[in-house]
Amino acid sequence: MEFQNLLYEVKDTIAYITLNRPDVRNALNEEMMIEVAEALAEANKDDSVRVIVLKGSGDKAFSAGGDLKKLREKTQESSIAIRDYTTNYANMILAIEEINKPIIASVQGYALAGGCGLATACDITVASENATFGVPEINIGFWGAIITAPIARAVGMKKAMELFYTGQQIKAEEAEKIQLINRVVEHDKLDEEVDKLANDIASKSPLAIRLGREMFIASRDMEYEKSIHYLREMATILAGSNDAYEGMTAFLEKREPKWEGK
Repeated sequence: MEFQNLLYEVKDTIAYITLNRPDVRNALNEEMMIEVAEALAEANKDDSVRVIVLKGSGDKAFSAGGDLKKLREKTQESSIAIRDYTTNYANMILAIEEINKPIIASVQGYALAGGCGLATACDITVASENATFGVPEINIGFWGAIITAPIARAVGMKKAMELFYTGQQIKAEEAEKIQLINRVVEHDKLDEEVDKLANDIASKSPLAIRLGREMFIASRDMEYEKSIHYLREMATILAGSNDAYEGMTAFLEKREPKWEGK
């Protein structure tokens, strides 16, 4: 599949999806949002892919957010046109949850507004020490509505409210401190560290990773007792798998496991 606003490449077991509008700091136009969802689906159905990495091209930004010129045009058309725009963003965020493979965001520069929400929605977010995060929509009389969901889940309601009310931008170190991201690394080592992490995850049982991710997402909003019962059943299924048997056998025999993904 060819993309106009993305770069898509598979190396060994890792799929790399790169937002590719560096001249506008990888601003998210409708075409790009649609293509991100399509690229995620493409990587998800590729059996050779075990981990997905989402990144931005250039040094300046992962994504500076929505394409304001395009969004402003929509406001002059109709409420339906605006809703089409926001629907494409919502579908892109939902596509992250609908896949069954881990996704890592690699953030080298600005991740603002919708770009911040996109990076936060990924399973793991690794940032360069030069990265900057924020939700500045309030400064233009708007609100980062859709991104409220992933950001509030990551940092909690109190800190999220502060970020959204003030529109302040924070550096990577602060973003790590409030748990908006997982870790900060040296700028020149970002690709190396992300690749190392992606390959480490890719080396694990693909079945355990897939079902484990499903358990995280499905149990997140469940009532506590219901989640325990659900997770018990999932543990029973996974424990009876070929990969679990192989993993336990390999551990006892002091050798590396050979995963079947079954």
